[in-house]
Amino acid sequence: MPRSLPLPSTEAVAVLCLCALLVLLDASVVSFSYVGLAVVTSGVMALGAAAAQLRLYRFGRQWTACALSVVVATVSLLATSLVEGTVLQRTPGWAELLGLLVLLCLACRYGRPAPLVLSAVPLFVAVVRIEGRAPALSDLPVLKDIDGLFTLLPVAFVLLGGYLRTEDGRRGIAAENVRQAERLDLARDLHDHVAHYVTAMVVQAQAGEHIAERDPATARELFANIEETGQEGLVAMSRMVRLLREADGAVAEAPVTPAMTRIEELVHQFTGIGQHAWLDVADDVDGAVWSPQLAKSVERLVQEGLTNIRKHARTATTVHVKLGTDGDRLVVRVRDNAIGQQRGRGWFRHSGFGMIGLSERVAELGGELSSGPMPEGGWELAASIPMK
Repeated sequence: MPRSLPLPSTEAVAVLCLCALLVLLDASVVSFSYVGLAVVTSGVMALGAAAAQLRLYRFGRQWTACALSVVVATVSLLATSLVEGTVLQRTPGWAELLGLLVLLCLACRYGRPAPLVLSAVPLFVAVVRIEGRAPALSDLPVLKDIDGLFTLLPVAFVLLGGYLRTEDGRRGIAAENVRQAERLDLARDLHDHVAHYVTAMVVQAQAGEHIAERDPATARELFANIEETGQEGLVAMSRMVRLLREADGAVAEAPVTPAMTRIEELVHQFTGIGQHAWLDVADDVDGAVWSPQLAKSVERLVQEGLTNIRKHARTATTVHVKLGTDGDRLVVRVRDNAIGQQRGRGWFRHSGFGMIGLSERVAELGGELSSGPMPEGGWELAASIPMK
C-alpha cells in the first residue's frame, strides 16, 4: 500500500489560515491594477520566503538564505515606491509586513555574523519604508497612539530573534552536557568491564607460564579459568553493546541483577590459586534499598579495587571486602595483605582512568574516596557514601 502523507499539525493549519487571511485582506483593499498586483505578489513572496528560510537554515545554507532575504527586501522596496507614487487606496501590505518581520527574526536567530548583517539591514529598511504606503496611524483606533510603529516592529522582532538565539544556545549547551555525561559514563563502564576481565586473564596467563611445567594440573585449571573469564567478558561487552543499540523499551525490559548478588559474584570470581577473597556484609546493610546510582557505584568500587589488586598487589594472599554503615552513610572497604605494592610486568601501564572515574562516581553522590597503605600492612581502598 502507498504510504499516506502526514497530516499537517494544528499550528501549521493556523499559520496557513492567517497567511491566507492577510493575503485576502490586501487583495480586498488594493485596486486591480499593476500596483495592487505588485502589493499582493510581494506579500505572497515574503510569506513563501519565510517558510523556505526554515529549511535553508536547517540544512546550513546560510548564503542562500541571505540572498533570498535580500531579494525579498528589494521587491518590497520597489513595491513601496510604486504605492507611494500612486493615488491608490493606501495599504501597508499586511502579508508582506508579516513575512518581512518573520524573515528578520529568523535571520537574527539562525544567521551567522556576515549573512546575518547582510540579511537584517535590507529587511529592517524595507519594514521601516512600508510606513510611507500605510494609511495615517491616526485613522487606526488601536495604533494611533503608538509613535514610530514601523520602527518599533522590526526592533521587537530583532530582539525576539536574539532571545530565541540565546535560548537555542542554552539548549545546545545543556544537550552537549548531557551527551558528555553519557560519554563519560560509557567510558567508565567500558574501562571497568574491560580492565576487570582482561586483567584477570593476563594475570592468570602470567602465572600459568611459571607453573605449566611443574604442576600441569594447576596450569590446566588456570587456563580453564582464563577461558571462563574471557567468555564472561564477551558476554558483558555484548550486553553493553545490546543496551546501546536496542530501543528504549527493550532496555527497560532487560533483567537487572541485584547489586549485592553482583558484588558476591565479583568476590567469588576473584578467588584463585594463591589468593582468597572474603565478603563481609554488616547486618544493617540492605542492598535492596540502594538507589540505582549508589548500587552501581558500590559495584564499580569493589570491581576497581579487585582489579587493582590483580594489577599491582601480586603478593597479596587474602583480600577482604567489607560493607558497613556509619550513621546514614555506607562504608565500602577493599583490603589486601600484600607486602609492598609490587607492579606487574611492563604490559601494565597505569593510566589512572579507573580511579578517576571512581572518584567522579563517588563525588557525584556526595561521598568521599580514599586509597593508601594500612599501618598493619597491605593496602585499602575505601569510600564513604550517603545512602540518601
